[in-house]
Amino acid sequence: MSAGRLQLGNKAPNFKAHTTKEEIDFYTYVGENWVILFCYPDDFAPVATTELVMLAQLQEEFSKRKVKLLTMSTKNNPNQSGDYTSHEEWAKDVGEISGAPLTCPIIVDSDGKVSKLYNILDEGDVHDLNKNDDVSEGAGFKRRTVLIIGPDKKIWLNLNYPYEVGFNTAEILRTVDCLQTTTRTKTLTPANWVPGSDVLVDPKLSDEDAKAKHGDLTVLRPYVRFTKLPVEETSVRNIE
Repeated sequence: MSAGRLQLGNKAPNFKAHTTKEEIDFYTYVGENWVILFCYPDDFAPVATTELVMLAQLQEEFSKRKVKLLTMSTKNNPNQSGDYTSHEEWAKDVGEISGAPLTCPIIVDSDGKVSKLYNILDEGDVHDLNKNDDVSEGAGFKRRTVLIIGPDKKIWLNLNYPYEVGFNTAEILRTVDCLQTTTRTKTLTPANWVPGSDVLVDPKLSDEDAKAKHGDLTVLRPYVRFTKLPVEETSVRNIE
């Protein structure tokens, strides 16, 4: 099965894979949780190392939100020169730098099957590989991808970062709060929203229905209406 170009709202393809922790069936692993799938091309890379360090430091915050972390790289097997260092060695480095052991599994995708399934590694990447290397060298793609996948197994966020630019873990955590809050309360979150801030009312609701559902409104335009959420309705408080 090839997923082709995955769009927001598409069902995330299921797969089975070995990881640094255990063999997983992805849908079973997700269960009723949210999942952040972080895909990167190479272990022992400076930018990806800093990203995993920050994820390791925020593991507890993601766990509070019932979010599982899962990472994936194609660098898993020795190339034809016999060079190979296990994912576990890199994870050890990440843990020592972050001060928190990296507990999330790293998917072993040495044949690139899962990366192709998720359209992270394509045939053009494969053709660009040095003939003396294989997919396991991580040379097939130089970008990194962050996917947020919901309990419904659908893709809710797809971020692609160039090789030179690291992602913002605080923004990913904020986005999780946005998604969990909006799906639960049927509201919208404005720019720069954080838990506790006012939310936007669904424009499909009339003023009367919106007031009945949410209470007082602050109306800037007929299509821009804010309302407050009780503190207990913010994502973390609700989950706890």
